[in-house]
Amino acid sequence: MKAAILYEIGGTDQLKYEEVPTPPCDTHEVIVKLESISVNFSDTLIRRGLYPYMPEFPAILGNEAAGIITELGDDVKGLSIGQKVLVFGYPSYCEQMAVSGSRVIPLPDNVDLDEAAALPIIYLTAYHMLHTVRRITPGETVLMYAAAGGVGTAIIQLGKMAGIKVIGLTSTDEKAKAIAEQGIGHVINYKQENVVEKVLEYTDGKGADLILDCVGGPNFGDNFKMMNTLGHLIWFGIAAGNPTTNLLGALGREPSKSYAVSMFHLYSIINNPKVMAESMKTLIGYLAQGKIKPVIHDRVPLKEVAKAHNILENHENIGKVIMKP
Repeated sequence: MKAAILYEIGGTDQLKYEEVPTPPCDTHEVIVKLESISVNFSDTLIRRGLYPYMPEFPAILGNEAAGIITELGDDVKGLSIGQKVLVFGYPSYCEQMAVSGSRVIPLPDNVDLDEAAALPIIYLTAYHMLHTVRRITPGETVLMYAAAGGVGTAIIQLGKMAGIKVIGLTSTDEKAKAIAEQGIGHVINYKQENVVEKVLEYTDGKGADLILDCVGGPNFGDNFKMMNTLGHLIWFGIAAGNPTTNLLGALGREPSKSYAVSMFHLYSIINNPKVMAESMKTLIGYLAQGKIKPVIHDRVPLKEVAKAHNILENHENIGKVIMKP
């Protein structure tokens, strides 16, 4: 079978599309023929050597995909050949995967496989930041960085379901128009507008109740200028590097505001099987019922994996990029 393999840290030229051995099917495993492979920004960080959790090289990247079961091990119960399944947490830049039958997630027949592959990371991240870390309530205002990206579009959809107001930051008029059409409350083009001023304008000077920052970097301190009293800042990404702000100093400037600051990583949910299973069941239910619909920016052949990475690194995407084996 074919797979995209990363041999060492570097540019997209380090991703090689090659023939690799087809995985055997153990007695407790199933073989899944992949139809849809999700690409995440974290994949590009791994390729560049910037991610906190690095694999051993050579490595097959990716960790979410959807496909069809083509073979069952003798000990596997409750699954069938031809069944649609979601595979989460295994290297997925390949045509086929051998996975423990207990680790695949059955999908309803009406679920689109591209949308299923796009679901786990972005919607679990969005769902748990809104409902586990913050416990958002109707009427609150959320400021979302990179609102046209995968997590951003998930926040817009889940936010509407929760009755909250979302202010989104994005970098182009095209992206602003696209997320406006999804029903976001306000959009700010951070390359053309003063973000702090616009957030305060849109919130009548109060600031956002929840800020979701996947950027970090040197401007992290600006968050404290646009947070409401009892506001909550969740930092969950390093697109611009680690924050350089003196956190205790920023909190101490206005102690009467009683800000809360959290760091969120999806591993905290993955490592809690009960919470993980319950939230995945909820989200797959939303998907099957049409309550959420992952935004797919592009579908790229697996052999063009470099193109998929470039789309994300150049911030061209509105929603998710899917690779097709």
